[in-house]
Amino acid sequence: MGYRDIRRGLIPLLLWPLLVIASLIIGVKVTPFALIVMMLLFLAIIPIAIYLGKLTAPFRGTASFDRKEVMFTVNEGKLYTDGIELDAEWDEADHTVTVDSVYLYKPFRHRPGAVVTRFAGVVEEPSATDFVRFLKENGVEGYK
Repeated sequence: MGYRDIRRGLIPLLLWPLLVIASLIIGVKVTPFALIVMMLLFLAIIPIAIYLGKLTAPFRGTASFDRKEVMFTVNEGKLYTDGIELDAEWDEADHTVTVDSVYLYKPFRHRPGAVVTRFAGVVEEPSATDFVRFLKENGVEGYK
């Protein structure tokens, strides 16, 4: 998303609460006018929802993933790609291998941390069985 897309989505979202507050203030004094403003507010959320739905469409479903080849290496029983240590997990139901590097980043001891993903990928059939064989042959630690 670019700056222009974010700005186009944020302006209506910031205007909406201001109009709600204004209609509540007006509603205390002039009831018929407040009813019209409240109906306009109710209808104004529909185009905002449609616009945000179109804006986020590329980030949902299979279109959000890129397919590309990745070179994996094994060093001392650990799986790596581009210097990132990875975890691999076999999913029996889908016959896929999930490969990722996810950790909890806590900058301060007494504050909640954030989950950081450095790499995430899925190895699907027909390559998944060969990948599992590769993991077993190289004795990758922690392979489940």
